[in-house]
Amino acid sequence: MKIAVLGAGGMGGTVVQHLRECPEVTGIVAYDIDEERIRGMRERFGINGSTRLAEVLSDPAVKLTFVTAANHAHKELALRSLEAGKAVMCEKPMANTLADAREMVETAERLRLFFQIGFEARYSKLYTKVKEWIDAGLLGQVVNTHCLYTSGACEKNAWRNTKREGGNTFGERLSHYVDLTRWWIGARVTEVFSASSPNVVPYTEVHDNYHATYRFESGAVSHVTFYMNYPATFRGDPLADNITDLQLGDGHKLRFILVGTKGAAETDVFYRRIKRLQFGDSPEVMTSDWVENLTWDRKEDHFYYHNTTHQTYDIVRRVAKGLPPMTPARDAYETMRLCFAAEESTNTGQIVRLAAPD
Repeated sequence: MKIAVLGAGGMGGTVVQHLRECPEVTGIVAYDIDEERIRGMRERFGINGSTRLAEVLSDPAVKLTFVTAANHAHKELALRSLEAGKAVMCEKPMANTLADAREMVETAERLRLFFQIGFEARYSKLYTKVKEWIDAGLLGQVVNTHCLYTSGACEKNAWRNTKREGGNTFGERLSHYVDLTRWWIGARVTEVFSASSPNVVPYTEVHDNYHATYRFESGAVSHVTFYMNYPATFRGDPLADNITDLQLGDGHKLRFILVGTKGAAETDVFYRRIKRLQFGDSPEVMTSDWVENLTWDRKEDHFYYHNTTHQTYDIVRRVAKGLPPMTPARDAYETMRLCFAAEESTNTGQIVRLAAPD
């Protein structure tokens, strides 16, 4: 099966590396509007490419496209791929407007084509372990979650700083963590409230901080806190899928706390740790016992918190075998609804109440 990678930047290169390890893949072609990036793909991976999208999509051997371009290009690349009869994997956020995201989902459903969004955290060992605990009933009903994420600022020339190309910070940086809470809690969100203080990063057009709260139909409440540029400056890609020992204790944080009716869980990327606590009782007080503590080696970082490798393998396998996506695009669209609701709440200062999905 031949695969087209639409967007030959950093994420496109990552996907090409993964695809080269898939036994189902017989060929890879790259597309980008920048000839230099196509040349870079050829020199680095030995694959052909084109700056003409129609040429790539007209190849009947191409069965699946990976949309790895900047956010503002997702809609066009996904729709043109679907209209050409291709299966599509699109990186998050789905699109820069909710209307565009909806059009993408409805097009895939109308054409009955495979369409999956890149929420690779659902493949990542750190978070699938928490899901295992929840599904096994070890936490009881999850009633509260909190995510704390602090990151260095994007470089001044990064497309993520612009509203036109990046959209907004919530979709670009925080959608993974909103998606995880939906997945873990398993209920729909009814209300969203979010607030942002004035930016400290002067050159970005988008918010550099959020405090967002989600209320679920089940009664559960989730909170996401994000700060950009609080941690000490790390002279690498602030969005790269790796962590270093130099970042431990310097302000970089990516941490979840989940509290259920029977127990609790905590995940910490930079301390490479997953904890589980079990609630009990005694004559004097309700008890909480630390019953599991799981860690991993730094060489496993990628697989624990941003497992794009196994996501890519799984998507290729599913398309090759005619199977549906692991996560339907309609489900991913619900995550995007929550991201846009948080942005709306931030900008209006109002609680956004969400109707049930269509």
